[in-house]
Amino acid sequence: MDKVELLIGIAEIAVALAGFTGVVVAFGSRSQGSWNPGDRLRLAFLLEASLTAAGFSLLALLALAVTNDEPLIWSVLSGVWVLFTAGSLWTSHRRFKNNAEVGDGADRLANGIVTTLFYSLIILQLANIVLWQQFAPFLAAIFLNLAGAAMQFARLIRSTFQE
Repeated sequence: MDKVELLIGIAEIAVALAGFTGVVVAFGSRSQGSWNPGDRLRLAFLLEASLTAAGFSLLALLALAVTNDEPLIWSVLSGVWVLFTAGSLWTSHRRFKNNAEVGDGADRLANGIVTTLFYSLIILQLANIVLWQQFAPFLAAIFLNLAGAAMQFARLIRSTFQE
């Protein structure tokens, strides 16, 4: 599959996930304003993950349109993804901790697995910067963002329609 088509597809899916979230919010029990802290946290994570996947896909498309130096593109984008994700993990940890203090039980196991996966992808991106400078590791990073958004979407739907 062509890299451009793949990146466009990821961006479209990510935007669709963010858009469908509006439908869930509008038609679910949350439309009445009865959001609990855990659902607000899930919504924030969903939007961040989907917009990150879309943003980095579009950034890669822009880079491919500007230059033909693909090793440079994948090294730079991997580095930017590492910096963004490290900051995101730090703020997510703080939000998760604040949410736990409120007493809303977010799924610690799922969040621990996701955090471990993101740390593993950070290491993979660092190796990509130094060793490989290839598209595949960068693709794995944005695909993990997309998968994280889909997971949060499923959790948000489940919690919205259970009440």
